[in-house]
Amino acid sequence: MGVIPKGGPNTGNAQKLIAFLNRAQIAAAFTQTTGYPGPNSNQLKYLPPDLAPLLSINPVNASKFIIDDFTWLQTKRPDGKSNEDHIQERWLAWRAA
Repeated sequence: MGVIPKGGPNTGNAQKLIAFLNRAQIAAAFTQTTGYPGPNSNQLKYLPPDLAPLLSINPVNASKFIIDDFTWLQTKRPDGKSNEDHIQERWLAWRAA
């Protein structure tokens, strides 16, 4: 839920802020406000029962994860387009149909 630039000012306070934001109850409030679950699966017990099953941090959903392969996405195809561009074009064509 955040990045601290190396050598930046107030890195100690930045670490405290990130630790605060990653507390289970705070993370749950963030998830309810933004819809983004963040990395803290301990927050599940503080979320409404109908929301927790929908989140990627729910252990039940772990087997359904698709991990991006950024190297493959950026690889150029014989037509000069990246795989990512090709997928985007196919998605837009499918959606328009």
